[in-house]
Amino acid sequence: MADLVVVTTAFLILVGVALLVAVLLRHRSGVGPTYPGSWVWWWAADRLARIRDTRPARRDDAPDASPPHQGSGAPPPHGGIPGTPPPHGGIPGTPPPYGGGASGAHGTGGDAVHWSAGVDAAPWTAGGAVAPPRPVAERPAVRRLVVEPPRGGREPEPRLPARVVAGGGWHSSVFHGWCGTAEGPRPTARLVVRAATLRGATHAGLGTEGQDAIGAAWDEGRSALYLAVADGLGSLPRSGRVAAEAVTAALHLCVSRPEGITFAGNGDRLFEAIADGMVRSLPEGVRLEGACTLVVAEVLPRFDGAQVTVHGVGDSEAWALYADRWEPVHHERGGADNATRDVPTHVRPFTHAYDLPPGAALLLGSDGFAGALDTTVSPLARQLAREWRTPPSWLDFVNHVGFVDEYWADDRSAVAVWIGEGAGDE
Repeated sequence: MADLVVVTTAFLILVGVALLVAVLLRHRSGVGPTYPGSWVWWWAADRLARIRDTRPARRDDAPDASPPHQGSGAPPPHGGIPGTPPPHGGIPGTPPPYGGGASGAHGTGGDAVHWSAGVDAAPWTAGGAVAPPRPVAERPAVRRLVVEPPRGGREPEPRLPARVVAGGGWHSSVFHGWCGTAEGPRPTARLVVRAATLRGATHAGLGTEGQDAIGAAWDEGRSALYLAVADGLGSLPRSGRVAAEAVTAALHLCVSRPEGITFAGNGDRLFEAIADGMVRSLPEGVRLEGACTLVVAEVLPRFDGAQVTVHGVGDSEAWALYADRWEPVHHERGGADNATRDVPTHVRPFTHAYDLPPGAALLLGSDGFAGALDTTVSPLARQLAREWRTPPSWLDFVNHVGFVDEYWADDRSAVAVWIGEGAGDE
């Protein structure tokens, strides 16, 4: 009996020494566990991996022997092999480019994206085994080139110009900045503006100029911000110039109107003056060959949010974002045909008033961008509701307006303002 104990003890000691030597060799080669006490788990995982890699690989036409998904948990991501990256090589859980493989209007009908099985099959190796999936790095789509980090860890926000108008034309345009009255007897919430107009794929492919225009103006005397977006009618060749003229006229009239005329109560008067100004300033040939939709907003910041009034003609739209939900402020959807009202033909805008709390955002957009928003099924609306909880950087904003979806090939224009939490809020 004593001899058996001695032999068993010696055997266990030899096994332990062999395992210890193996672990030390793995440490020196940089393979295996890198912390004390983990060699047992590493050894077990290594054995299991070797057993898995020696199994015959299952062909695509072989019957699926795996059990069906059960329980209330989520199915494997994108409906393929668990652990593999999504088929478009992006971040798991994001929709595919061009909305492929999804259901609903231009995207998914729910939060999960389900892909057909077999699309994301792992690559075959020369030996017939399935190669392990490569990790997908989660990184932002747009990264700034930082030569010297800014003081305080963030770039300073520039002051919004007193008045700025940008047209699409042959190029894209961007502006951004802040405005508000942080001092004096009437301190207000700080407003942060992001704006971009991008020439659409249709115009670029045809070699024609874009037809959108955007603008913003801060009236220091009234402590009011005015925003405008115009979308030229694609059926008329001079509509781009008409759109730029409409935005210019709208902002000029808003900041130069007499004191007794309010913005909220004089939408008809404002649009009549815009149309009259276009008739006087534009050559006759341009007037006859151009028209646009137009939406204009007044934002009156207060200490506890902002009061918003929107006048609109046509399918350029206004939306409010608060608590991760989009609410339409102005739109003219629902018509039986594709026709839309336009300026200068129509000068009776629809008027809407809205009170926005701190932390909310107001968006004005042409139909090439705002048309992709929907409160129920739009993947763009869901994504932007998360991304725009706070003002994005101006570069990220341009990236968001230029989202990838070949269905939306028209010019895209958007002007957004975020309402601060209080006077001088950053």
